[in-house]
Amino acid sequence: MTDSTPTSAPAGWFPAGVEGQERYWDGSSWTDQVRPVGAIATATGAVPAPPTAPAPEKKPRNILGIVALAVAAVGLIFACIPGALIVGWILLPIGFILGIIALFQKEQPKWQGLTAIIVSVVGTIVGVIVFIALAAGAVSDAIDDTVTEDVGTSDVVTEETSADEEPAVADPEDLVLGETAFGVDTDSGMGWYAVQVTNPNEDYIFAGAGIDVEAYDANGVLIDTDSTYGIILSGTSWYVGDFFDIGSAQIDHIEVRGPTADAATHSPAAETGSFTLGEVKTGSEYDYMTVNGTVTSSFSEDQDMVRIDLIARDGGGKIVGVDYTYTDRVPSGGTAAWNVDFWKVPLDSKVEAYPHL
Repeated sequence: MTDSTPTSAPAGWFPAGVEGQERYWDGSSWTDQVRPVGAIATATGAVPAPPTAPAPEKKPRNILGIVALAVAAVGLIFACIPGALIVGWILLPIGFILGIIALFQKEQPKWQGLTAIIVSVVGTIVGVIVFIALAAGAVSDAIDDTVTEDVGTSDVVTEETSADEEPAVADPEDLVLGETAFGVDTDSGMGWYAVQVTNPNEDYIFAGAGIDVEAYDANGVLIDTDSTYGIILSGTSWYVGDFFDIGSAQIDHIEVRGPTADAATHSPAAETGSFTLGEVKTGSEYDYMTVNGTVTSSFSEDQDMVRIDLIARDGGGKIVGVDYTYTDRVPSGGTAAWNVDFWKVPLDSKVEAYPHL
């Protein structure tokens, strides 16, 4: 039996909570004295209303903490699902931040915010583990596919060259020195030379190559050296030049030095380009020969300062003089004219011309 405590009643008999009985209230608390209802009237004759128990206190609810916990829980669930991992990674940080805010709210329960923080951290760890597992699986599958492609089946396959497969590129060969000639102009004391050089490589060029020609006397003393620089294309050509410091010496022989095969650059003939000489025409004016002609380019770009080297042969085929000139520009796929005055060669000499880059 539970008695309701009267809060402002004087001492007296009051209903005790059991039907037919009353209990004595001494003004501050209940006593153990009970009696049947109506046995003796109270001193004052007043019967106070039965006391009522105070209402239970309502505990506050942390709404933000509950939301944070719910968001963190949903994020944890999505973090465990490989296909929805990204959703979990979005929700977990939100739940973590809301949990921190809820944790610091005054006069509000703290356990929801703290739990949301813990769930967010656990969910993030789970998400990282799931991601690593997925990445490891993807790498493993890629390795398995690569190994399968490399190893193939155990069937014996006859090797055949694919139509699209490029043939192996041959190693480059050294330049080949051919005919040479030299001479001295008795009036000026200057010497001249002409050397024939062949690049036997169809798909190799020598870019920025230098050809050094040295003049020696009969005792093997080096008298003078001249150099020509440019691009040596595939095929045979002639290179000419002058010795300026001969003086009173006599040229006995010349030696030619050029790049070796390891200086060659791979350049397929079909992509490189070439020059074609037109007809070389000669004439005479006073005591010198006039020479002119054209050069046509198959290069994909304009070529500036194309050099034209010339040699003159007498009726017996002996080289009796050399000269050279330049064109300002040869257009891509176009033609340019050139001309030169050839001094101190027989006017009936046959002239050959060779273009160079």
